[in-house]
Amino acid sequence: MKNPHYRTVGLVGEGQFGKVYAAIVRETGELVALKELNPQKFSTKRFLREIRILLKLEHPNIIRCYGVTHSGDKRYLVTEYCEGGNLRDLITKNQTISLLQKLKIIIDILDGLHHAHSEGIIHRDLKPENILLSVIPQGWKAKISDFGVAKIEREDTNGSVGDTGSPAYMAPEQFYGKYCYASDIYATGVILYELLVGDRPFTGSPYEIMLGHLNRPPLLPKNIPPSLRLILRQALQKLPQHRFRTALEMKGEILKATIQLEDSGVSIYENLAFRQLSLNLIQQNNLQEKVNFITTKYQVIYMASDKKVVAKTCVFSLRKKLFDFCFKSLYLFERPVRNLTVLEDGCLVAAGGDKFPYFDFYYCHGQKCQILGIKTSDLRYGVATDCSWLAVSKIEHEEEGFRLINLKKLAPVIPLIKEFIPKQIIGLDRRHGVVIYTQDNINKDYTYFRFFNRRGTWYDTYTVFVPLTGVVFHSRESRAFLAREKQTNNMILIKFYPFLVQRIPLSFYADYYFPLDDSFCCVNRDGKIALVGLDGEAMGESKIEIVDTVKSAAPLLEDKIVLLGEKDGQQKLLVYEVKIPVDATGSKRIVSLEEYRITKGG
Repeated sequence: MKNPHYRTVGLVGEGQFGKVYAAIVRETGELVALKELNPQKFSTKRFLREIRILLKLEHPNIIRCYGVTHSGDKRYLVTEYCEGGNLRDLITKNQTISLLQKLKIIIDILDGLHHAHSEGIIHRDLKPENILLSVIPQGWKAKISDFGVAKIEREDTNGSVGDTGSPAYMAPEQFYGKYCYASDIYATGVILYELLVGDRPFTGSPYEIMLGHLNRPPLLPKNIPPSLRLILRQALQKLPQHRFRTALEMKGEILKATIQLEDSGVSIYENLAFRQLSLNLIQQNNLQEKVNFITTKYQVIYMASDKKVVAKTCVFSLRKKLFDFCFKSLYLFERPVRNLTVLEDGCLVAAGGDKFPYFDFYYCHGQKCQILGIKTSDLRYGVATDCSWLAVSKIEHEEEGFRLINLKKLAPVIPLIKEFIPKQIIGLDRRHGVVIYTQDNINKDYTYFRFFNRRGTWYDTYTVFVPLTGVVFHSRESRAFLAREKQTNNMILIKFYPFLVQRIPLSFYADYYFPLDDSFCCVNRDGKIALVGLDGEAMGESKIEIVDTVKSAAPLLEDKIVLLGEKDGQQKLLVYEVKIPVDATGSKRIVSLEEYRITKGG
């Protein structure tokens, strides 16, 4: 889509009435959603009604509408963008969110409904697909969207059956073309039922679903707490006058139920269940000298000691079924090695920080070449994959900020930027990088991603509404990043173009994580290992017992990883093959957290 005011950055989804794009406002850089509406399926009258309704509503739990734009013969509704997907995405995840989180989402929906109803608007099509989510530290914030079939109460309250919502969530009266505020209460009850039970109260063909809503009471499993069974029973009454009178009344009963329930609310998720990973130890090598950390690039492994880096080439011997670690290069430094970044050819080593806040950078490719020195309070930098530029947090004239340096000319590309202090900088390729930072004066829980090119031009800024640490980049899947959510065991998967944020729970705190071919691998010091898929699912967990502690970890060819471990004071280099086993039925085995703790001693 070509538009002078918006730049599209990805297709978010496609629905019954058209496509939804993520777009950036050219003038402000703000991220918005552009909802393309097919005029053959979505009439002009309906389009104008949705605009009129959305512009009338302003509430934290309702998607904001910014207006309308056109491109050629197509028209687009410009709305607030939600990076957390929709409620259907969350329901279909392998991991189940806690009861308290489910109730929080319903409360958000009821708050939004209360505001819409107070403005005389009936939604008529509430369903998980129309509940959009933002990821926040406490879980998720839900926002009601898609008012395409909504009605204003003072308008004619009769309508055609085909224009009244989705059968699985429709109130009985909607099948007769009638609706009222209580119709939205009923739909919210169906969503609550699905969150609690895992399925809708009535399923089957559209005709069977209709008969269920009209004639059969919903089955309420006994494992649902009594207070919530009462709420469901009232919300799902066949006659509107027997349901809750208002969304606010239903919210009040849910708040009472949360107080009665014995739920500490500490965890966002219920008992975790995950696939059991297969860990095949290929080999282990005792190390003769102490190594502080390791990193890899394809078949080359770099082992960093206090003032030394050794590079070795990993060659797999078909005859011995083992890797031979062949010596390649040795680099010696006068000051302690603090960090090492692998490049297309060789690596960039940062050394120093032992006595003064000063670091030297060396390009190592067969020979060691000192590039420059940087004064900084903390070592935060990113480098181009061809070592043509360096972005760094730098102190100049007692002021710290972001500096981009052309390494070929050893000259600054842009003046020192002092409006933020980078928490992390990542070089994405030869031309692009990203700065990750926070701004406590705005919100200490927000994490910002700001993209730049080698010429120092900023082009996109994204906000993640949770505090993050240790962001890593999947170089083979250039739109995927993984970070750890602060003070939790949760990982956060972030994708750009379009922007998507997903929370992934683990049973342990990941100390190291890095990309594999089609996933991320997470490892902790105790030897627990997990795989996280690029679709946002936890693919499995396991634990190694061969060492007391893991000091570093890195990828090594396809589905293999290399660990720097220690057992009784002896350092070992361990190579594992990591796979998800398939049982006799052809499915991947799921193991509960309790079983994992018993069988693995975790």
